[in-house]
Amino acid sequence: MFPPGRGNDNLDAGDIYLISVFGTNEVLAAAGGELCLREYQEGHHDQMWICETNSDYRIGMRNKHTGFFLGRGEKNILRCIVPQLLPWERLTFTRLSLGGYSLRVSPDGGEKLSSLRVDSNSPHLKIGGVHTQFGLHKIKNPVFRRFEWVIPDRLARSSAPYYDGEDADESINETSIEFLSNYGIKNIISLNSVELSQRQRDRLRAAKISYSHIKAVECAAVTQEQFDRIWSAYSRAGVTIVYCGYGDGRTGMAISAIQLFQGRALNDNDYRGNGVQCPSQIAALNTLRDRINGDESHRGPIDTLDTQPPSYTTPEKKKDHIEYAAMGFFKGEVPIDDMWQCPGAVEEGRNFAIIILPTLEKRLEE
Repeated sequence: MFPPGRGNDNLDAGDIYLISVFGTNEVLAAAGGELCLREYQEGHHDQMWICETNSDYRIGMRNKHTGFFLGRGEKNILRCIVPQLLPWERLTFTRLSLGGYSLRVSPDGGEKLSSLRVDSNSPHLKIGGVHTQFGLHKIKNPVFRRFEWVIPDRLARSSAPYYDGEDADESINETSIEFLSNYGIKNIISLNSVELSQRQRDRLRAAKISYSHIKAVECAAVTQEQFDRIWSAYSRAGVTIVYCGYGDGRTGMAISAIQLFQGRALNDNDYRGNGVQCPSQIAALNTLRDRINGDESHRGPIDTLDTQPPSYTTPEKKKDHIEYAAMGFFKGEVPIDDMWQCPGAVEEGRNFAIIILPTLEKRLEE
């Protein structure tokens, strides 16, 4: 049996792949911490690799069965033993004109790259030498497509689970929950136009995953009150994933709102970089930005919760007292009239300074 497709599929974060020796039925598989070539067998998780990216947009491939990343081991041999996407686990795939890809890894964790090859005299994949031609075969209909970290291990974004063109495709089952659990995700913020059924919400609750539904329709903005709900759902929870349907416009709007609440200075280009598409969404985000910055002139007609703390004002001091310290010998607060009675304090000016201190009433004993 051969893996599906020709081996020329494009890489997308969150999708699942088979990595073959191009044109053969041999695929890369994880066996404990080792890597080996095995004949393709449909549905075997040890042969499946999840494409992931980090905050620097570096690519890694995590084995679906072990949860570990493909990367460099000792003696320039590839292994699968690290649970995080570290420098030795960063991979570079280059499309080849004759089909398939070359696959390179950093031998020292730096920017220099070396090709991966199959050694006919060894069961291991090795680093260096003439590269082997690999095939990438995307497994169709992954659970959370376009998955990527916005803040590693804190905030992620993706399409709705099982999204296939309609918001109503969203589904939470054992596989969905397994995916979320593998990433340590404990909180969902959904901007899908369709809320999960009670049965699906119960499944999440049983898995100790919280769920907040902020209804939004495609190519439309949410209200300022809904922005506040997004921030509340994020700031009070743990590792969070945000999705809508496809995972672009509405999701990008929510991600931008969270970043604004965190104090980041964003403009229209930043919103578009997050995937925001519609002018109404950009306008709503600018209104939120002005509201957060306390610009009352841009406040919308909606009566929303002002999430900013009140401005700081200096506490009013008592009119008949002044605070002072005398070169470390005494400190406190005395009536002004009493201070002038301190011998030599003003006339000679020796070893005496008036300093503003935290209020603590204390009369000077003569």
